[in-house]
Amino acid sequence: MKQFHLILLMFFLFLGGCAQSPKHPVQGQSALNTLVEYNKWQARGKIAFIAPDDRQSVNFNWQYTNNKQALTLTSFIGTQILKMTELAEYSELVIDGKSYTGPESGPLIHRVSGWQLPIKQAPSWFTATRFENDFQLDSTGRVKQASWQDKQGKIWTIKYQRYRNFDGLSLPARLTLSHQDITIKIQINAWQFDS
Repeated sequence: MKQFHLILLMFFLFLGGCAQSPKHPVQGQSALNTLVEYNKWQARGKIAFIAPDDRQSVNFNWQYTNNKQALTLTSFIGTQILKMTELAEYSELVIDGKSYTGPESGPLIHRVSGWQLPIKQAPSWFTATRFENDFQLDSTGRVKQASWQDKQGKIWTIKYQRYRNFDGLSLPARLTLSHQDITIKIQINAWQFDS
């Protein structure tokens, strides 16, 4: 009889363990990572801005720390083209040694350089997490495509062509952003995370 009670107790303990909620919240569209626990990341790679009358391809170093971003674009020979830093009250942009400021990074970059880039939503689309409703998953549960509207009313679509394993996390390695006739192709060669 004691063995039966022991088996029954183990069975209920097993069921209780299965019913526990997961350690990390699932992001709805993406159980692929638990990136919400990271408040600091850095990504490096290449980015191409493609418009009907212009095409630019540069290296990038993108940093995210405590809800603030920093982006540095350099030529293939290492010359700094653009450096954007989000500060407490405003964003600063340095191009050709000249400094510009504005309340938001995306409009500031567009005003000074002509490049459109949805910086404000970057922590979501860059890591393929936190999309609210308009997204599609692939067969493994990773985000394949998503769309959103930025504060200026532009509709952006993102497609994830490839994921890679970086230190145990499945993260975007190649993606394409588009808005009307603007295309931004991003290849991510390295990720670094700190929790």
